[in-house]
Amino acid sequence: MDVKQLITAIERTGQQMLDRPFLKVFMLGILTTIGAIIISYLGANEIMKGIPGYQSDWQWWEDFVNWITGYAVDIAFFFVLFFFFAPISTIFISIYLDDIIDCVEDKHYPDHKAGERLGIGHLAFLATRLLLYIVILNILVLPLYILLFWLPFVPPVIFYLLNGYLLGWGYYEMVAVRHLGIKEAGIHRKSIRGVILMAGLIMSVLFMVPILQLAVPILGAALICHLFHLTRYNYL
Repeated sequence: MDVKQLITAIERTGQQMLDRPFLKVFMLGILTTIGAIIISYLGANEIMKGIPGYQSDWQWWEDFVNWITGYAVDIAFFFVLFFFFAPISTIFISIYLDDIIDCVEDKHYPDHKAGERLGIGHLAFLATRLLLYIVILNILVLPLYILLFWLPFVPPVIFYLLNGYLLGWGYYEMVAVRHLGIKEAGIHRKSIRGVILMAGLIMSVLFMVPILQLAVPILGAALICHLFHLTRYNYL
């Protein structure tokens, strides 16, 4: 793994944040994510109202059910949001991923710009597939977390390695398929698996930081885009 390439990608991502085209997409992405979270939360509360017994002629019973289900919805919602924010937010941010790639390549890699834009539908499919992989695989390793909970650092290491790998792979694919075919993209990714894993680990850690996590999907897409060009075309 070339650490210099990773450092260069991080520096270029940070330096471009104040560029007007990048900043516009960056802010739109964050606002879209916040709006989606609010709508999802309100929707979850509305769904709970459809539960039998939620409404009753007895005021005391209705108040009790409101109290119980209110806390249950809040706890479940924020639990899911905390642990699966990365793939969930990526689905919403997929609206802007093509724009982020174009912003990065227009400024830094004009000679190797991506081909046809994937479009919202294709990107949303890739993001949804990433969500399913992360949810399913994290559920499958839950017994491992439970068995090894007495080892202080082992469960977190497993968690970050698993999710770092999945995030690196998922974001790389969304960037690379505009340049390469699926097979060729897979070959290139395997040749740089170390640096892609490190990028995914950085993203998985930042996704656990409240507030900052809102910006990670946009920054992650830009970071992986830089790494693709730095490793594929030796830009430094």
